[in-house]
Amino acid sequence: MLDYLIHLAAEFIILSMLTLCLDIIIGFVGYLNLGHVAFWAIGSYTYALLMLHGVPFFVSMVAAGVVAGIAGFLIGLPTLRLKGHYIAIATLGFMYITGAFLSNLTDVTRGPLGLPGIPRPTIFGFYFGSDFLFLGLTVAISLVVALLIYKILHSPFGKILETIREDEVAAKALGKNTFGYKLQANVVSAFFVGIMSALSASFFQYIGPTDFEVPRMIFFLAALMIGGAGSFWGGLLGAVVILGLEECTRFIALPPNAIGPIRTMIYAVILIAVMLYKPNGILGKKIKAFDR
Repeated sequence: MLDYLIHLAAEFIILSMLTLCLDIIIGFVGYLNLGHVAFWAIGSYTYALLMLHGVPFFVSMVAAGVVAGIAGFLIGLPTLRLKGHYIAIATLGFMYITGAFLSNLTDVTRGPLGLPGIPRPTIFGFYFGSDFLFLGLTVAISLVVALLIYKILHSPFGKILETIREDEVAAKALGKNTFGYKLQANVVSAFFVGIMSALSASFFQYIGPTDFEVPRMIFFLAALMIGGAGSFWGGLLGAVVILGLEECTRFIALPPNAIGPIRTMIYAVILIAVMLYKPNGILGKKIKAFDR
């Protein structure tokens, strides 16, 4: 039982932090990014390939963040000039393109077979092989990442992002390079996704193209909408709620092939309830940019 709770806690923290990273671009900039899991995939594969070739943990982790950040910069150049649903469609296409590359670059990624045996980190000769030790490492790194994100979002830079979200025309009138700020936010979001992807890859010790598809994107969007976009704590809370409900379905005595539909139904019911009674989420704010 204790091993199960430790494993669950680590999963909660990693997926909650990935949801928080998505909140930077959706909640604080106001643009519906559906390519979030593509950055997760890019960071995970970068980290896994480096670790499998004997590169030290911290070097691999930072490299995952940098490569994901570069991807955020490159995809942000064309997509962040778009408006409304067009940016959602463009970033969704980026997710599918990334998945196609991962599935077909068999010489590098092993295609649909994925990358098994991703090692747990060894830091200064200390091996974080057990789930308990890895949980401690996950908590430490996640606290640093969360603190950095908090500082960024509550800095003058973060206030400008909120201004752009509420009224981009007004921000331009104040002389702000709105496209530049949005691009920086996209890079920051992707970079931290890359950092967290290092923890997720080592935690699960396997990654494959099917790990980064639409169902995962729906999970992050549902978590963010339930917790509340535009709130630092909203994304974290929403991910915990969704994951908690997912775990509850494991204890329902139903055929295995029924668990997936039941989870989908639970997502739908909760989302409908939240949209009816708390349309901005539990802790979120109204995102005017979504009305454009």
